[in-house]
Amino acid sequence: MFGFFSVILLFIYWINKAIALFDNLISDGQTFLVFLEFSILTIPPIIPIIAPLAAFAAAIFVTNRLKNDSELTIMQATGFSPLRLSRAIIFFGLIVTIILLLVSHFLIPKTNSILLNRQNEVAASLNAKLLRVGSFIHPQNGITFYIGGISNSGVIEEVFVLDERNRNQEIIITSKSGYLITNNNNPILVLKEGIVQNYDVKRKNLSTIHFQDLSYDLTSWSVKKRLSKTKLLFTYSSLELLKDPASVSILSDSSPTKVLEELHSRTLTPFLALIAALIGFSTLMIGSYSRFGSSKQIALGIIFLILIKISETYANELMLKSQGNWFHLYLPILIGLSIFSILMLLASNQKLLGNKKSEGETI
Repeated sequence: MFGFFSVILLFIYWINKAIALFDNLISDGQTFLVFLEFSILTIPPIIPIIAPLAAFAAAIFVTNRLKNDSELTIMQATGFSPLRLSRAIIFFGLIVTIILLLVSHFLIPKTNSILLNRQNEVAASLNAKLLRVGSFIHPQNGITFYIGGISNSGVIEEVFVLDERNRNQEIIITSKSGYLITNNNNPILVLKEGIVQNYDVKRKNLSTIHFQDLSYDLTSWSVKKRLSKTKLLFTYSSLELLKDPASVSILSDSSPTKVLEELHSRTLTPFLALIAALIGFSTLMIGSYSRFGSSKQIALGIIFLILIKISETYANELMLKSQGNWFHLYLPILIGLSIFSILMLLASNQKLLGNKKSEGETI
């Protein structure tokens, strides 16, 4: 059942990402194969997010099924305590946790690194990004580019370029036609019959130059070189984060605290699947059979998961304030284990809950 719920949740998360990804890539002139490659590479980071929910749902489903079939009642009647019955859930949760640890520490950094490289390659393909007829595009901050059309021979028509990268100077280039060429792998825009308007913001002076031919270097528009200098934090392996966090902090332009938080989060998140499975099982164990189902216990389990999620957010905020607060990141695990222990104690002593057998139903 864990696999079934994982696929359903993964599909829901993936669809939400894929719609935005499809719109961005296809509108930039990329092929469907590029979209498919990117969408597959976005799947691994989703796995640690949906795994705790899938583990909780699987534990609830299986435990509820055993209760409805009176199998749990039979096992308890033969002397099995709730804690002993939880061994199977603990074993299941540990297996999921081990898989998630491998995914978090190895698979996700690798796929993120591949995804970043592919994003750089796609971003460096200016032809696909610039040749969008009738749209004002911004290949870089301070740059606006527009073309009115493309002839059958590949000539660009009605070109407009606005360069506002210099706060003290604005440059507007308009041209009747032009075309893109490459020189030593550097993209160059060659314009024909146009005007260059140079406006000095401080002096409020406008100068114009008419030209017949103009070569405009687009190398600075390419984000490939700019992005490749900064390797994002989530692309580093856990071994790199552990061995040399100072270098990673500098190269990724992240604070040392953020590097430490990333490393511990990769270990913490997988264990939430174990906690979710234990809470799903233990909440159903505190109630006896009822013909109205186990909706109250399931709702209680959901509330516990929300509280753990809130504690995780709070722990992250404490961690980012100081490196010495790293142990706060494991607060959700401690809270989850405490809830599980209390629920197991209540399940072993039903009198503490005030449960009494009646002819009609029990709570």
